Amino acid sequence: NITSTMGRLAGRGFAAYSTAKAALAHYTRLTALDLSPRIRVNAIAPGSILTSALEIVASNEELRAPMEQATPLRRLGDPLDIAAAAVYLASPAASFLTGKTLEVDGGLIVPNLDLPIPDL
Repeated sequence: NITSTMGRLAGRGFAAYSTAKAALAHYTRLTALDLSPRIRVNAIAPGSILTSALEIVASNEELRAPMEQATPLRRLGDPLDIAAAAVYLASPAASFLTGKTLEVDGGLIVPNLDLPIPDL
């Protein structure tokens, strides 16, 4: 399943989309239980990936820079990042994973309290 980091983040104007993606993540867990032990079910939650959906953002520095700054890895993802995650989840290396959502987001949903810490 392909869900989205927006299934875990609140974003103005994304209520329907985010709710649907959160539901898909839960559906992944439910079907993993229903189809076990023979079939594994996992999901990938992409963050900001350079697809046609982000073409306008990618070509406009004023829009792109804040998105990159909000991501700890300081870049937007590439579709190959998602492909690599899919290969991993389908591989024997992930044979003990089911019902999981793999967030491929450059750390976007990592709690980021990047506050200055005074010398004490």
